Amino acid sequence: MTEFWIALIAKAVATALIVVAATAAAEKSGPFWGGLISCLPVSAGPAYVLLAIQHDPEFVSSAALSSLASNISTWFYLLTFATLLARRHGVPVGLAGAFGVWLVLILAIRALNLGLTAALLGSLLAFWIAIRFAPKTDFIMPSAQMAARKWFELPLRAAAVGIFVAVLVTVSDAIGPTSTGIAAVFPIALSSLGIFTHRRLGSAGAAAALVSAMRPLLGIAMALCIVYLATPQWGSAIGLTAGLAASLAWPLFLVVYRKNPAN
Repeated sequence: MTEFWIALIAKAVATALIVVAATAAAEKSGPFWGGLISCLPVSAGPAYVLLAIQHDPEFVSSAALSSLASNISTWFYLLTFATLLARRHGVPVGLAGAFGVWLVLILAIRALNLGLTAALLGSLLAFWIAIRFAPKTDFIMPSAQMAARKWFELPLRAAAVGIFVAVLVTVSDAIGPTSTGIAAVFPIALSSLGIFTHRRLGSAGAAAALVSAMRPLLGIAMALCIVYLATPQWGSAIGLTAGLAASLAWPLFLVVYRKNPAN
């Protein structure tokens, strides 16, 4: 038990530091990189590592299927948040609307109890809808110095993600794999992206960053599908490693595709 709590604290701190580094870099690199970095497995990844320490491969696999189905709602979260910001409604309204849509869809998805095929088809449909109806913005990366970051912003991001990972793993026994899978893909990193990028880059910049996260998010869906399929067969270590590789390969492809002059 002592070893588990040491691992829990270490992973929570590591996750927090990764999110701090990712979002700080995103603010300075523009919307494309902001969205790309925020869709790396900086919160779900360490959470699944800790779940694998505490639970058997079947629990991890079941949670991954639940996360895959629940991840469908994240595209609509991004679409709602970005649209409201693009229309200059502000962060409070944008967050409220996005979380409202996310919660309604989560409840519907849980009631439907989607299998693998339905979850994959739902993910592709949500991906297409989000890209098709994503708002257009007139954002241009400012060349002048952006607003100074307040002293508490980075520690706040670190604390939010660290606490999220710790709480998720601690309550996983009580809530079971389905609810654990839903919580694992709660859009905490994307919320951080929208909130803090809005202050630094304004409504158009925050909306553009959230739109830029729509394509990289597909890598998370790929990773969860692989974890679901591979973990029961080859164990949690191999399943999670394969899922991590997929979650990194897709963003890398997007970077290479973006740099191709033909695109």
